Amino acid sequence: MRDTSSNRQMIGTLIFILIGPILWALQLTLIYGAQSSLCAFEVGIGANGGNVLAAGTVIGASVLCMALAVAAFVMPGASYRLITGASSPDDQWPFLTSVMRILAGLSLLAMLYAALGAVLLPACAQLR
Repeated sequence: MRDTSSNRQMIGTLIFILIGPILWALQLTLIYGAQSSLCAFEVGIGANGGNVLAAGTVIGASVLCMALAVAAFVMPGASYRLITGASSPDDQWPFLTSVMRILAGLSLLAMLYAALGAVLLPACAQLR
């Protein structure tokens, strides 16, 4: 007989620790995929030649991923229970929380820098 609840908790703990980098990877996938597609098909071109839909998509995806990372950072117990379906281990909780918060903080900074590109640079500029 297999103990699937301990496997789920172990995998969930790993996902909990890596929630910041996972959300950062999701943000990069969403912003680069959407921006490339919208610029390639020239959808959402504004009056001044800029692609407002591509810039809005990048900002929206970034805000969503950053909000989820902040929620995990602020409420680690609730996010751990949501991911694993179990209560947090008391003896390991300070370590798990500190590692998750460090990685989430670094990922938040990286997500902010990726989102700043949409604000400061034209969305579909020529690369020549």
